[in-house]
Parts: sequence; structure tokens; C-alpha cells
Amino acid sequence: MTSLTLNWFGMGAHDVLAASNFYGGKLGFAFEEGEENGRPRRYFKTRGMTFELFQAYPERPDVKAWGNGQAFRPVLLVDDLSAATALLRDQGLSYSAQNSTYVAPIEMIGPEEIRWGMMESTGLEMDWAHPFIAGIELKAADLDAQKDFYTRVLGMNLRRESNQDILLDQPGFSAWLRIEAGGKAAPMHFGEEKPAFFHPIWISFETEHVRQVDLWLQAQKVTILHPLTYHEEWQGTDIIIADADGNPVQVVQYGKMEI
Repeated sequence: MTSLTLNWFGMGAHDVLAASNFYGGKLGFAFEEGEENGRPRRYFKTRGMTFELFQAYPERPDVKAWGNGQAFRPVLLVDDLSAATALLRDQGLSYSAQNSTYVAPIEMIGPEEIRWGMMESTGLEMDWAHPFIAGIELKAADLDAQKDFYTRVLGMNLRRESNQDILLDQPGFSAWLRIEAGGKAAPMHFGEEKPAFFHPIWISFETEHVRQVDLWLQAQKVTILHPLTYHEEWQGTDIIIADADGNPVQVVQYGKMEI
């Protein structure tokens, strides 16, 4: 199969203005405003993984916790964890310490209960306007099935494994995916042009050969939430599939092309 690169995640919020005020006003993330099909959109100027915020479908399930209503959790790197948590306290933002030896040590709770992980990286040049998002944590209802999906089907590399979690990476790019047991299967949403907007967070893999990947995915009998489609408004072609737990995953090729 052709190579794929995990480098982007989308977030669906019911109140985009409130979420923009949180990430841009409280935390200081720089962003650009825009629209997609009449829906508000925010493009954050992050380093590492790209972060975009969209208007969620009204039926989007509520988030109760990471792994309960929210499968994917982005992980933000900071140069000084103590200073970062002090900033959260000063801004009146909610966070908690994590007990797991594998997981990001701090969980930040954003608008609509959407969770972020926060880890310290010594030597990082900290810039809250352009924060560094290192990877994604995923809680799995079926750890073995998710391992097979993200390695065999999507081609990520297994870097570390235990009976409670696995760490996956990819060649030539810093973003990683850590999968931990203990999540819940996600409800699958069909029929909309963007079924991922039914979820609080979805992830995206970029490719230069989306037609070939589409054929591969069909041969692997993956669940297709929305078929291969060209989008004139943002000049890209994508397919939306479900992982082994039903979470939405986009595979995309940017640039004008014919279907």
C-alpha cells in the first residue's frame, strides 16, 4: 500500500465562538477564521500536527471523558509542565493529573468537556501562539483490533507494546499515535457529506495517491462512512472510514484532481 502520513485532526464544537475564545483568548493560540459550506471554521497555526475547529452536527454525542464520548485526545507539548499548569490555574481552566505510567501526565478540559493531554518536553522552544501538538492518544474498546487497523491497514509502525497500550509512529514525521485499552466503541454516523462532524475529534492521514488507498481500503473491507469525494471548496479529495471501534478517520489528497 502507498504511504500515509498522520498529520491533522479536526474538532467539532457546538459553539465555535466559545471554543475560539478558549483556545485563542485563554490559551493564546493564533488562528485564522473561515467557513466551509456555510459553517464556521478556525485554522490554528500549530506546529507538529495541524488543528482545525469546525461546527459540529447538532446530534454530536456529549463528551463525558476521554474514552467515553471522545476516543481521540490530542497531546500538547510544553517546555515546563509546572508553568503550564500554573497558566491553566491563573486562567481558571480545568485540568487533572493522570495516574497511568503511559498516558500524558496532565489532562486539560476544554470547551464542551473535550480533553487534551499535556506533556513536558525539555528543550522545546515554547510559543503559545504556535503550540506544538506531538501526537494523538486513543482509548480503544478492542486494543488488538485497533493495533491491526492502524498497523496493517494504515501502515503505522509499532514502536512499543504492552498488555495495556501500544505506541505507533511513522517514518519521516514526528506525530505518533498511542492506543490505550479502556475505551468505548463509537456510534457510527452515515449519510452526511462530513460524517466526522458527528464526533468531537477525528484524525486525518494525508497521501499523494488517494485513489490507490481507496482501492486498498475497500479490499480490506473497512467500513466506509463516506465514499471518495472531490471537494471544490477546499481543493481536496477524501474518503472517510471508521477504525475498528467506529471512530472516523479521513484519508485525503490535497490539490485539484478528477474522480
